[in-house]
Amino acid sequence: MDLFELTVTQAASQIANRKLSPVLLMESLLGRIERLEPSLKAWVTLDPEASMDAARASEETLVKSGPQGPLHGVPVGVKDIFYTEGIRTTACSEVYADLVPTYDAACLSRLKASGAIMLGKTVTTPYAASDPSPTVNPWNPKHTPGGSSSGSGVAVAARMCPAALGSQTVGSTLRPAAYNGIVGLKPTYGRISLRGVIPLAWSLDTVGILARSVEDTALLLQVMAGHDPEDPASSTELTSNYLSGLKSYKHPPRIGLVRDFFYPLAQDQVRAHTDAVAQQLAKVGAIIKEVKLPGIFDDHDDAGRTTFHVEAATVHHANFKADPSKYPPLIRNLIEQGQSTSAVQYARAQRIRIEFRHQMHEILKDIDVLMTPTTPTAAPQDLTTTGDRAFQGPWTTAGLPTITIPTGIDSQGMPLGIQLISSWFTEKRLLAIANWCHQNFPFKAVPPLL
Repeated sequence: MDLFELTVTQAASQIANRKLSPVLLMESLLGRIERLEPSLKAWVTLDPEASMDAARASEETLVKSGPQGPLHGVPVGVKDIFYTEGIRTTACSEVYADLVPTYDAACLSRLKASGAIMLGKTVTTPYAASDPSPTVNPWNPKHTPGGSSSGSGVAVAARMCPAALGSQTVGSTLRPAAYNGIVGLKPTYGRISLRGVIPLAWSLDTVGILARSVEDTALLLQVMAGHDPEDPASSTELTSNYLSGLKSYKHPPRIGLVRDFFYPLAQDQVRAHTDAVAQQLAKVGAIIKEVKLPGIFDDHDDAGRTTFHVEAATVHHANFKADPSKYPPLIRNLIEQGQSTSAVQYARAQRIRIEFRHQMHEILKDIDVLMTPTTPTAAPQDLTTTGDRAFQGPWTTAGLPTITIPTGIDSQGMPLGIQLISSWFTEKRLLAIANWCHQNFPFKAVPPLL
């Protein structure tokens, strides 16, 4: 196995046991990037010399003092909306093109404190919104890689880094994860600090994790989760040991398969594939029960869209007023819609979100997780779109934790995935069940370029 193929947990374990040099791992990943990056366009900012210096420093510390944390020497990609001290954070936009933060985002600080190395800044769609990025899907360059965490999804899928930070305001972590055949986790709203992350919609924005195994996402969540007193949205809810929790789930998982809303919008082969996954999981012990969504679900989309538009218009009010030409068409349109939305509409949307969250909590009392297709189709053959975010929107609107795992390939050779959803702050259970599903429905396909 080439070193660039190692997962986070594999690399971290080998480094801690002195079987792998952080320098050799970094050399392998940088070599991989050098070969693939001109065509995939996954990175905004790379400094190979600085990365190698960080790897050498990591190795020196390892020799002198041992591993400084569970991610010692492991390189991680960082979406270009996360503040990085002394390094440009552009959001791939004109407004932030020259922004050089004086501190790291809180979650990146926690990664570094655990020994991780910031490898580089990955491409985001402009302002982490809807306009496509130049990033190329490694499974087929004619298909969208998704967004807004397009660079993070592609970098992980193409083995240019073992994991990367993303974000999700509607579907910006799970969709690119599914389109690129990897794992994507969106924790509960407030579970990971947003301090030092360029906002898009305050009450929806959530830090996301993209990796190639559920175990990797659990390890990164373990490091980043927890209250940040400097972030007003940060939850004081106690964290769990997410990594050890992967093996703590003893009884067969109770999985609620949701067909209404999702199946009518999904492609035939996506519906068939999701049913096949459910049947296979039932064969190995899962209790599968079809679950009907609450009546208020019909209103969630309008509530989520209203919230997104109004809050994005508020975030960008001054800059947009100063020069609208710095905004590409899709985000310009959603800002304009937000500006024309009344206070009554926004207030009603928040009421619907509260009621929707309550009703979902009641449904999730009788099952462990919900399961749906992650996306209506595999990555579309359309570079003018980042794909349909309808299947992630409900859970982001409600702030619920969700994860996607890759489970197959469609007739065009593009990845398919399933999405699991659980109650607020139940990531320990969600990750344990996702890991169980991933082990019982293994996905071994890799992009053709690999």
